[in-house]
Amino acid sequence: MNPRPLFPLLLCLTPLATQAADVSPWGDHTDVSLGLVAGAVSRYMGSADYRPQLLPLVVVQRGLFFADTTRGLGLQWQSAQGLTLSGALNYDFGRDDRDNASRPGADRLRGMGEVDSATVFDLTLSQALAPWLSLNAEGEWRLAGAQRGTRYRLGLEAIGLHTERDTLALDLDAHAGNRRFNQTYFGVTDAQSSASGFAPARMDRGLYAYSAALNWLHTFDPHWSSVATLTTTHYTDQVRDSPLLQRATATTAQLALTYSF
Repeated sequence: MNPRPLFPLLLCLTPLATQAADVSPWGDHTDVSLGLVAGAVSRYMGSADYRPQLLPLVVVQRGLFFADTTRGLGLQWQSAQGLTLSGALNYDFGRDDRDNASRPGADRLRGMGEVDSATVFDLTLSQALAPWLSLNAEGEWRLAGAQRGTRYRLGLEAIGLHTERDTLALDLDAHAGNRRFNQTYFGVTDAQSSASGFAPARMDRGLYAYSAALNWLHTFDPHWSSVATLTTTHYTDQVRDSPLLQRATATTAQLALTYSF
């Protein structure tokens, strides 16, 4: 969904959310994780087809500062009461109107035109409600590039199992967009209709999907770990009439292998 493009893996891979509140902003050491992410993901939001995914994974964290291939470049701060706030500059690859191995898109969208890439600002807020439960909110705003609108996410993360080697967590999220975002990714203008053959469709702001993601982190040794993620997305009535939507529910799977030092 342009939902956290690479899933909530990085919340598990490095101690981003466990930095002590009283350390200096620059910290006293640098955490680095390198790896690969492989999986099968939807060709675009609402597509019935899948494309293989193989991406490098790089995570660098020092004090409040982080840089990684999923969340971008930013700052993260945590209070002693379990409140975590992060802001990051990131990149949205948009959507192609043909099959593309490196970005969302499908031949089925011929005539719809591309949704150009954009630089975005991502703001995330998380509050621990219990040692095993947190409330999360996210907003993503376009800074430069395509006028693709703004998306939002609100959800809960629950840890069902936590041992020395394994952590099992469930994320339940609601995804919403403003009018421009929903129109960009689910709507069809009159010009697009003439070029593509899809019926015109006007989208309003509101919830466009719910999702559930099951994440399993396994630690092999102090350096090697893996994260498997299974995500099911269900599109709401807000966009159900979109001619671009081929299925109401889609499931994707991803696996990451990382080396930390």
